[in-house]
Amino acid sequence: MFFKLVFVAVVFFSASISAEESTEFKIRNTHTLQLKSEVSGLEYELYVRLPNDYSENTKKYPLVLLNDTGYSVAVASGIVHLMAGRDIEDVIIIGISYSKGHNPLLSRTRDYTPTYAPNEKRGHSLEVQKYSGKASQYINFIADEVLPLISQTYRVREDKKVFVGHSYGGLLGANILITNPELFDYYILGSPSFWYDKKAMFRLESDYAKSNKSMKAKVFMYIGSQEGSMVEEMLAFENQLKSRDYQGLIVRSKVLSGLTHHSAFAVLLTDGLQQAVPRQSKGS
Repeated sequence: MFFKLVFVAVVFFSASISAEESTEFKIRNTHTLQLKSEVSGLEYELYVRLPNDYSENTKKYPLVLLNDTGYSVAVASGIVHLMAGRDIEDVIIIGISYSKGHNPLLSRTRDYTPTYAPNEKRGHSLEVQKYSGKASQYINFIADEVLPLISQTYRVREDKKVFVGHSYGGLLGANILITNPELFDYYILGSPSFWYDKKAMFRLESDYAKSNKSMKAKVFMYIGSQEGSMVEEMLAFENQLKSRDYQGLIVRSKVLSGLTHHSAFAVLLTDGLQQAVPRQSKGS
């Protein structure tokens, strides 16, 4: 009995010491880059996850760029960890943080929305809507500052760049698609907020169609079946794109049965990566 009590005491003491000495959990193979935009003066962090074997070879990898990094990078890292080399190619993940020192809801409203809509009641709040409509500036930041830095720093396949956006991020992705479609090769757009500013994205796409006949990109759109009117809006946007018969455009959509705006992301990202960067069979 004495030895049992001693053993229990040692285990308890060890557990207490471990708890006191605990450190912050970090995702393997990740690091952070600091980047200040020369145009806006805003500061961001880039969260980088490299493939497990990145340092062991000289090959190039597909790039997956995400926003809304409060949740997206951790989810994407877990999915890629499980699927890389099995269901998909291994990839370089880059997540762009919200601007440093700002409310995340203000940051995403400013950076992800295409038009200034101070009275948009379906946004986060009327207070942050005062900062809306700077997506063009943010897209230029991605095109002129983020992607060049990533290409210079890491071995990226220039023919396999994937944009991933969800909710306002999906709206942003659609905006990139119709303003600079070749910035990315693949677009995974989840639960896009096409309701924003009286369906502004439909109007912007119509403007693009007036002077453009091509849109070289592969687009995969997803939404949960429990997302109300957003389902019809996404399908309507898909139909509008298809009606143009753009040269080079492939667009597909899926309604995910039983899923909501919040539960859809992990499922759509899993399927989207399987579509964009499927594992290459040997010899292909």
